[in-house]
Amino acid sequence: MTRVTERATYQEPTRAREGVGQPGQGTPTGLATGTALLAGLYLVLSPWVIEFTGQFSLATSNMITGLALALLATGCARSAGLRAIAWVIPVLGAWVIGSPWAVSRGSGVVQFDQSAALPLNTATWLSNVIAGAVVLIAGLALVVRSKQGRTRR
Repeated sequence: MTRVTERATYQEPTRAREGVGQPGQGTPTGLATGTALLAGLYLVLSPWVIEFTGQFSLATSNMITGLALALLATGCARSAGLRAIAWVIPVLGAWVIGSPWAVSRGSGVVQFDQSAALPLNTATWLSNVIAGAVVLIAGLALVVRSKQGRTRR
C-alpha cells in the first residue's frame, strides 16, 4: 500500500509560477538589473576613474545618481514589488546623459560661481553619455520585462 502525503505533493505556488529555484531558470529581469547596478557603481567611481578635475558639481551629481541607481537596481532585483517603480531607471539614465551640460559651469542651467571650475573635457562628457545610454537601455528593458511579467500573471 502506497501512501501519498500532502507534504510530498505540495509545491509553493508563488515559486512554482515564477520559476524560482528551478535549475536553468533565472529571473527575466536579471540582466537589466545587473547592468543598471554595474552602471550605477561606475557612476559612483567615475569622478576618480575619469578624473573630473575642476568639475565638483558634476562629480557630486554622478555620485548621488550612481548611488540612487545602484540601490534602485538592487531593490528591483530582490523585490518584484519594487519593479513597479522601474520607470525611474530610464529617467536617471536620461539625467546622466544631460547632466554634464545641465550642471557645468558657464553653459549649464545651474550656475555655480567656482573660480577653479574648468570647462568640460571630452572624456568627462563622453563617459556620462555612454554610461547614461547604458542605464537608459537597461532601464527600458527592465520596464518592458516588468510589464510583461505582470500581464502573464
